[in-house]
Amino acid sequence: MSNPITEETLEQEAADGAVMAELFQAIGFEVADEHSYNLLVEYVDTNGQRTRAERGEAALHGRCWKLGDGLEIWSILYERGADLYYADCRPAFRSRYVRTILPWELVEYDEDGEAIVHGGLRGSQDVVFELQNLTELDDAVFRESHLHVGLAGIAYAARVHPSPSKTSSPLAYRFELAERIDGLADKACENDYVITGRVLSWRDIRNPVTAADLVWIYVDADSIRLEILANRRALRGQLKIGAEITANIWLQGHVLEESDISARYEGVDKEYEQADFWSGLRRGN
Repeated sequence: MSNPITEETLEQEAADGAVMAELFQAIGFEVADEHSYNLLVEYVDTNGQRTRAERGEAALHGRCWKLGDGLEIWSILYERGADLYYADCRPAFRSRYVRTILPWELVEYDEDGEAIVHGGLRGSQDVVFELQNLTELDDAVFRESHLHVGLAGIAYAARVHPSPSKTSSPLAYRFELAERIDGLADKACENDYVITGRVLSWRDIRNPVTAADLVWIYVDADSIRLEILANRRALRGQLKIGAEITANIWLQGHVLEESDISARYEGVDKEYEQADFWSGLRRGN
């Protein structure tokens, strides 16, 4: 028996649709109504790379449309017996840097086409993020004690503040779940965060399909360093190295297999600060 449709249900679906529209705007797509959403789903189904994950008597069919520069759109179909329907379609961004999560927990919502990872970043803090590439992965990956992941925040909005004064304290930098922030809890997803930190680097990106101007920003929030992707129209203020930035983000990521990590290696990253390599050296006695 299906659940009755109530006014609260309709309001929640409308709110979810508005949130997802903002996220698609962040990667340069205007998805203003159900018709445009369905057209996008059909295009991803036609042009996306196809993967599949078995789940007992059910299966998840992944479609990943790779746009370039790390930009992607994922759609997930749910299949069980004679039932086959689109469970989800969402924007994605494959980040540049690789992190290790230990310990970790994976929670799947198969009929909704979603998976959420809870885990601790080595040397940092706990995070909750949407796992994009579940259907790409071999099940053996999830038997490991740790996961190699690429994390990036897709920004609903971001604001660059004037350069910090000499009296500014790095203690003001933060990376906090949006549900803990006043005014955001009612509409926040469980993987929504507010990040405030210092701009380490940034570069412009253009969506090759829509020609929308986007920007990739690498932010140091003291407890974590994180990549953020934002639409230029949602960014307020002038970007520059060392400036302070605050962004409301939807945290998402990809789990990487060993072959993915090997393919990414390009030597020492010149943009990484030398002090970070030394900070990893510790005496055991």
